[in-house]
Amino acid sequence: MRKDGREKKKTNIWRRVAIVALSLALFVGAVLGVLQLGVVYSEKSWENWYPDYEKRDISDILQKTTLTDEDYEILYEQTGLTKIGVDSTLARYGKSRILKIQDFYFEEHEMKINHFNPFTYLEQIEDKATFCAVEEGDIIMSSTTYVSWFRYGHAALVVGEDGSTVESTSPGSESEINHINAFARLANFVILRPKVDKETKAQVAAYAREKLVGLPYRMTTGIFTKKYKEDKDPKYTQCAHIVWTAYKKFGVDLDSTGGLVVKPQDMYLSDQVEIVQIFGFNPETVWEKD
Repeated sequence: MRKDGREKKKTNIWRRVAIVALSLALFVGAVLGVLQLGVVYSEKSWENWYPDYEKRDISDILQKTTLTDEDYEILYEQTGLTKIGVDSTLARYGKSRILKIQDFYFEEHEMKINHFNPFTYLEQIEDKATFCAVEEGDIIMSSTTYVSWFRYGHAALVVGEDGSTVESTSPGSESEINHINAFARLANFVILRPKVDKETKAQVAAYAREKLVGLPYRMTTGIFTKKYKEDKDPKYTQCAHIVWTAYKKFGVDLDSTGGLVVKPQDMYLSDQVEIVQIFGFNPETVWEKD
């Protein structure tokens, strides 16, 4: 009888273990299923914008010595370049660069979805974008990166007029010196210029090159560790955090929400930045608040 009792007890234990294991497997499967549904939702719910109006000949405008407000409005509509984008690009590259930007702006590019991490996707196009003249301290960002339901986006800090950037890319990587061309095939982007003097931008760029390269990527930076320490450089970072930190070091807070985690959109919505160039966003709304 005792032996039968022990056997029965063992059987009950294993039955409980099997039930727990099955329940856990069903739970994990349900979570993974929800995450995958989020991927489908994110992919289907976002439409990259293309001009639905006529492409105009802007050569005459670009020949002018002085441009009017109306000229700048037309150029923004036709190229995605704001006044500062037009002026700096004309000064450095001439009108041919702006005409090339206009051609790319009006092309209807085929978009592809690139899977690069679990439930993490990136919207890309085949052709490479032509960028305006950038300056150190500029910020480039895109809404094309999403994890399941959450369209987080991506950002990098420009640290040289040659387009070099400091960028934190994805889990398992370290922040590095990269190039703005890493954004050239993304299905949308916006280049921002913080409203601070050139000396501060130069300090920001130098600090990022010297102190913010080689940091492990951590999406939760700001949740389980302090978002910023006045007397210490960060040990971990993520794409928006590295840009925000570089400016925060010099007293410029670009986080418009002040949340635990800074996101690319939080910096776009800051009143301390202005648009230089957009692509794949509606020029009237750009990256609206979710």
